[in-house]
Amino acid sequence: MRNDCKRLEPALHDWLEGWLDAPARAAVEAHLRRCPACRAKLEAWQAVGRALRALPQLPAPAARLPEPAPEPRGALRLALALCLPTALLLVAFRAPIDAPSVDALKPSAVVQTLTRPFTAPAQTLWNRLQEVI
Repeated sequence: MRNDCKRLEPALHDWLEGWLDAPARAAVEAHLRRCPACRAKLEAWQAVGRALRALPQLPAPAARLPEPAPEPRGALRLALALCLPTALLLVAFRAPIDAPSVDALKPSAVVQTLTRPFTAPAQTLWNRLQEVI
């Protein structure tokens, strides 16, 4: 491909579509008269255009709406569904609600509370082992 072919190649499509003004159109037509490579390229583009226009036109598919995302407030609704009846029962029977003390919220107190059901059996087992040994 020669330098003038490279320079005029972008204008070939514009010429094909009829977008060029008169001087640019005349320059491209003069180049096409003396350049068989650019004429062949232009003919190939025209053949592709004819083939595309010959394809049957299909109707556009119906628009599909995306599936709705699960509602993010589902967990909140579940929590309210579980907590609200409990709160109503507490109010109805006037059960005293004591806030936990700060000491009860310490990690060591939480661990003691969680392990309390297991300490008595473990202590009993330890005592039995002491007796055997």
